[in-house]
Amino acid sequence: YSNVGVVQEISSEVSGFKVGDRVVSNGAHADIVCVKKNLCARIPDGVDDDSAVFTIVGSIGLQGVRLAKPSLGESFVVVGAGLIGLITIYLVKAIGCSVLASDLDGAKLDLAAKFGAEICNPGAGGDVLSHAAAFSRGRRVDGVIIAASTQSNEPIKQAAQICRVRGRVVLV
Repeated sequence: YSNVGVVQEISSEVSGFKVGDRVVSNGAHADIVCVKKNLCARIPDGVDDDSAVFTIVGSIGLQGVRLAKPSLGESFVVVGAGLIGLITIYLVKAIGCSVLASDLDGAKLDLAAKFGAEICNPGAGGDVLSHAAAFSRGRRVDGVIIAASTQSNEPIKQAAQICRVRGRVVLV
């Protein structure tokens, strides 16, 4: 759902783009796509296609971060360290928060650790509840951002247990 290409045609009702513009869009997987104006953005000079293609995926993580409203010094748990979870971890760390990453995949958690997150792997015997309690020094975390794909309600139940009163839980 993330495309990089060149504008070939423009509807007469659309302004702000011209034929030949290099753009990223949120459209179907195809050689040629037709998207609404608000699902398309011009790629700045100096940004290569391989970097630009992450715009849409990055915006998903960014929206979760915006909704959670982390601020400097807070502690957050990010559940799920896939592509969107890793972007989320990176953004929350960049804001100045402590991050605990939880995932069942050790390789993904290794990447999260490289971004500066503490890690917990429930699949390898890690207990999210006790790890979050130690991570927050018994105060509970300020927020939980769930970026995991699962049919289970467990991440939501755990988020309620590890979050402080008036803490934020966001499901990406």
